Amino acid sequence: MNHQTHRVRPELRFSPALSGGEVYYVVEDAGQHRFWKIGPLEYEICSLLTGKYPIPVAAAILAKTSKLGREAGAEKLISIASRLLQLGLVESVRPAASATASTSSDAPPNAPPNAPPNAPPKAPPKLFDPSFFRIPVLSSDAIYRGTRGLTWLISVPCLMVAASVWLVACIVAYQNRDQLIALGAKLFVPGGQWWLLVAWLLLKAVHEAGHAIANTKVGARSNGAGIGFMFFAPSPYVDVTGLWGVPNRWSRILVSAAGMLFEITLAAAAILCACNIENSSMKYLCFSIATLGTFTTIAFNGNPLMRYDGYYILVDLIDRPNLWQDASQSMKAYFSTWIFKGQEVPFWSIPLLVYGLCCWISRLLLLSAMGWGMWMTWDGAGLLVIFFFACLWLIVPQVNRIKNGGQNAGRPSWRSLLAPICPKKAMRCFGFACVFSLCGFLPSPLQIYWPAIVEYVDPSDVRTQVAGFVAEVFVHDGQGVQEGDEILRLGNPDLELECQNAISQWKASQGKCVALRAQHKNSELQAEEALQESLKVKVDSLTAKVDALRVKATRDGILIARMSRNLPGSFLPEGQSIGMVVDPSKIEVHASIPQYAWDRVAHNVDAPVSVNMFNGDRWAGKISKTLPRTSDVLDSPSLGGIYGGPIGVIQSKAAKGESQLKSYAPRLQTRIELNEALSNHTWLSGKGSHRRPPPGAHCSVKLQLENESVWQTAYRWTLAGCEKHFHETH
Repeated sequence: MNHQTHRVRPELRFSPALSGGEVYYVVEDAGQHRFWKIGPLEYEICSLLTGKYPIPVAAAILAKTSKLGREAGAEKLISIASRLLQLGLVESVRPAASATASTSSDAPPNAPPNAPPNAPPKAPPKLFDPSFFRIPVLSSDAIYRGTRGLTWLISVPCLMVAASVWLVACIVAYQNRDQLIALGAKLFVPGGQWWLLVAWLLLKAVHEAGHAIANTKVGARSNGAGIGFMFFAPSPYVDVTGLWGVPNRWSRILVSAAGMLFEITLAAAAILCACNIENSSMKYLCFSIATLGTFTTIAFNGNPLMRYDGYYILVDLIDRPNLWQDASQSMKAYFSTWIFKGQEVPFWSIPLLVYGLCCWISRLLLLSAMGWGMWMTWDGAGLLVIFFFACLWLIVPQVNRIKNGGQNAGRPSWRSLLAPICPKKAMRCFGFACVFSLCGFLPSPLQIYWPAIVEYVDPSDVRTQVAGFVAEVFVHDGQGVQEGDEILRLGNPDLELECQNAISQWKASQGKCVALRAQHKNSELQAEEALQESLKVKVDSLTAKVDALRVKATRDGILIARMSRNLPGSFLPEGQSIGMVVDPSKIEVHASIPQYAWDRVAHNVDAPVSVNMFNGDRWAGKISKTLPRTSDVLDSPSLGGIYGGPIGVIQSKAAKGESQLKSYAPRLQTRIELNEALSNHTWLSGKGSHRRPPPGAHCSVKLQLENESVWQTAYRWTLAGCEKHFHETH
């Protein structure tokens, strides 16, 4: 009977390397110029797979004769060998019948008598994962030819120049922070996602170019480049797995960090351009590059909890090449001791356990956020995508494992499944679950906070009463005025000429009346006096309009007119708002409350609330009044989601055709009076000052006497997501 055996591909070359006192092996395929990194256990398995034994026989031999094999066990050795088969390091061979018989009869003396003689289970086919796949574009030689002339970018002088650009960009960004904040708000309007997509592709191309140039600088060869798709988002990639063959760890760290250095340098240059160019399109593009090049680089590429650049830098710094695998094994081993029979995890693995747990939480949060985003963006289709990936990652591998494992074993019984469970540890795990459930009734760290904005109390609107061109501006934004002070002067030649003509006609009528009175022409005098009265009304009306060309303040206070310096020479129609005059000492908080919270705020006037500013300040306040009607139109557009605010909105048209923002459900408007500062940091006046927050500042409001538990917070979030989904689909 022919038996399929396995062997390591003969064209592979194994090179040992030492890192942190641990040995690992670099496997090179010289023909395809590909590299793999394997550990000592994988190397021992490869040493037995010479085409003489099938995988189960080799695993049984290694489990009996090797210390590492005994610690791992035959089942794990078969799983590792199957993975090597899937990676392409091991291949199947089918020897002749005579050779097979000879092999079966000449079994090695150290082979266990009960070694399974049948063929090993086939490695489970590698499923196509649409969440991450790559399309190669450039070959290794093309990358080498394109980067060998750019290796001068990886040098000390260039690093000093880049550091200077970073420093200057930080200073310029601080000086122009208001302009950059305004640009950031405009990125979230409809259509702004295209700027982010272009910036993303440009940044990632520069990022991967940095890896490729540094890889050539240290003497390694890239294995290819192309376009990768992660959750359907395109991103360039460069395969630098050949870096594992470089013995100097600082060279490997340089290559891992080069992409981030290039990306941050481009982001710094983009900040300088955004603050010094006038073209609005280029401003948006530069700010998109600056935003993605800083936040995404720090959050993803520099994060050591994800297998990106930050992880490989950490691995080389601590000289632990298999950190991810060791941490995962420590976490699995630790939590298995909670239920299953076995030895406790030694103390040295506690740091690995903490790291593995942090990595697991990081992945869970990332996947949860992506799933939530798919649901909110694609509605029902998003749920289907989430279900598909959940099956692909969680269910299909388990089905394949059970299917392949059940080919040689019978159907497992409940007794065999429950045998390794330790009753005491199971009770301990049950107790932990009970404690965890009880902790859900503790006060939640994420209490109910309603979005709000700081506004002036009863601002007086300044509007034009007649149309005209702005001839002169006397008071600018932020300057004080008194009632009756002239703010600006309009020019309207047609109105002024009409007024002068009316005055001339009125005076002429007056003279004619005097002459008719002297001539005693009573009938003609009466008609002229009637004409004179009508002319007098016209003159008074036109004179009032001419006087209205002088726009004056209606009260004492401060003028708030953001565009006052750009008004000279512009035409203002009748009724145009110029700004408002406010009392700077009187401000209040306008909170937008969901409709279901009516009972909490409408009948609780003077109820104490806490106001949390986005800069960390906290104020105590009280509810002064709640408007009697709900509205789905936002009074403060900056609170809308498309402008970076916390309230989800949709754009619609008003009755007059004007664009307006509507929330998904009607909301209440509540006014809150500020009392005292609970904690105060800075509002442009130094640390520890008690200056009140400026109008327009976003904040959040919470009733001081209301607290919800962790379970209530989770229920509220789920209910809010379902309501949003319902309103979007209906």
